Amino acid sequence: MKKQTIVIATLLSSAMAMPAMAADWFIGGGIGAQQNKYEGSRMHEVDEDFNAEYAKDKETNVLYELRFGAYIDDNNRVYSTYSYNSDDHSRQQSLLLSYDYLVGLTADNKLNWFIGATAGVNHISPATNNVDSKNSFVWGGQTGLMYKFNDNVSTEIGYRYLKQDYDASVSYGNPEPAPHNIGITESASLNDSQQLYLSVDYRF
Repeated sequence: MKKQTIVIATLLSSAMAMPAMAADWFIGGGIGAQQNKYEGSRMHEVDEDFNAEYAKDKETNVLYELRFGAYIDDNNRVYSTYSYNSDDHSRQQSLLLSYDYLVGLTADNKLNWFIGATAGVNHISPATNNVDSKNSFVWGGQTGLMYKFNDNVSTEIGYRYLKQDYDASVSYGNPEPAPHNIGITESASLNDSQQLYLSVDYRF
């Protein structure tokens, strides 16, 4: 966790320093789809014997995002993103910090390819009341294409991969030794998320 804190602090300090040189600030929003990859297990204990069940699941639902940032120059930008996603297993709210490097694909730089890195915090609210909400560290990268309609308005389609760091477990059953005592432990983890989004930005 200490390393994760250092990474976030470094990215935040870099983001605060870079926009001081920025030529263009921007604000925007987007919509897309997010796929979450879950893994879970359920372990039964009966008279000191264990029976484990394992499951995997992928959920894909709508993604909403708002973002704010700055273009340092024609090739570099930094921005923060708030995103919201909900599925049958959890509700997620993320605050991410990203850096992109842009490569012009046309002579007038209207069409650009971008690639970059992302890190931040994800707040997960499980669908069950047996597990508390939790903040977790996320990191990954993104790539896509951006098209500038004019000096102020641009749109982009992007793909982002986020490595998640979420694990939760709950145990219940008879805590006292007894014949045929049954104890149950359930655990779940969110391993990674993939986002495909379309956004529109306004430069000012």
